[in-house]
Amino acid sequence: MRFARALPVLVILAVGVDAAAQEETRLSLDDALRAARAAAPDLVVARSRESVAHAEIGVAGTYPNPTLAAGTSTQAAKFSGTVSIPLVILGQRGAAMDAARADEATVVLDTHVAWNDVRQATVRAYAALWLSEGAAGARRDSAAIETTLEMAVVQRVQVGAAPQLDALRVHAEKLKADADVIEATAQVLAAATELARWMGRPEAQGVRATRDLPVPEAPPSLATLAGRLDASVTVRREQSDVRAAEARVAREHALVRPGISLDLGLDAFDNTLLPPNAAPGAEPPINYRAQLTFDVPLFNQRGAFVEREKAQGDVARSRVQAARVHALAELMAAYRTYEAATAQQRTLADSVVPAAQAAAKATEEAYALGRAQLVAVLDAERSLVDARVSALQAQAARAVAWADVEHAVGAP
Repeated sequence: MRFARALPVLVILAVGVDAAAQEETRLSLDDALRAARAAAPDLVVARSRESVAHAEIGVAGTYPNPTLAAGTSTQAAKFSGTVSIPLVILGQRGAAMDAARADEATVVLDTHVAWNDVRQATVRAYAALWLSEGAAGARRDSAAIETTLEMAVVQRVQVGAAPQLDALRVHAEKLKADADVIEATAQVLAAATELARWMGRPEAQGVRATRDLPVPEAPPSLATLAGRLDASVTVRREQSDVRAAEARVAREHALVRPGISLDLGLDAFDNTLLPPNAAPGAEPPINYRAQLTFDVPLFNQRGAFVEREKAQGDVARSRVQAARVHALAELMAAYRTYEAATAQQRTLADSVVPAAQAAAKATEEAYALGRAQLVAVLDAERSLVDARVSALQAQAARAVAWADVEHAVGAP
């Protein structure tokens, strides 16, 4: 029969679990994603850039200030004043604001791209934490079994039913199992730290995953997902950059149009300039002036600026095609990885782990009856732990692969 766990071991484990449970915060994958969407450092930076891009619209629509001029002279007007008012009336301001709005739309999509990346990283970190916790649990179970097995072997050695070598061997296996527990526990903290980073938390103490790692059992077909790639955030971001480049070309064309300025002024002359036959007490006339000034685009028609923005548009169009190619490659690789991990996980969970459990139980019973060597029991227990950890790894690989699928199609 299978070896029963000793009461002292159960007490120690129970106390450790209760103490840890009081400090742990169990988070589901949805909880982690909500926290990441609210506080992930990369998203905070991306949202700050949105504010800058929105302010650029106001900058682009800023009117130039009027110019005031005042002067005097000794031979003509004792005071001259002129105000020059720029007239932005030929569409330059509107074109500049349209270009700024197009740039803002691209920056907003940059935030969506950042979230797509953060979401993938968060799922990966959560899967790593879930896996490390499961592996640590398997290692603790193995250590408890090794402790119980050592007690049973020592009793057999004391009554002469087993050689002294068995006691030494099982003690060495117990020490190794204890070391594996220490390493697995450290891996849990490392994985929790990585997850906390994407959640925007300053520390990872007590961050733990739930027992469930959601993975779709009946996902859409590869062809269906491939049809969504043109709507992915990475492709849409590059398409938005194409539109922004076109808007900047329109802005440069608008800036070729003449700049107009309205000048209004007056001249107040000195009394000495009155004619000799002027009536007593007469005041010299005030001369009023008005004129329009045109900026003639003779030496600078912004041709180089237009060509630069057109070239930027060509680069953006190339990036659109590159984004489609990269997204399709990522999707196909991730989907095939998901299929392989799914097949492996089902085989391990449905066949390998139950077979390893049955083999370990049968070997333990045979050893208890003196029909098997201790090394066979240790090998069977090791195989069982390895099978359990492999099943956990396959499940985590499924979650990571599906996160990569969602990243390729730009899941919201």
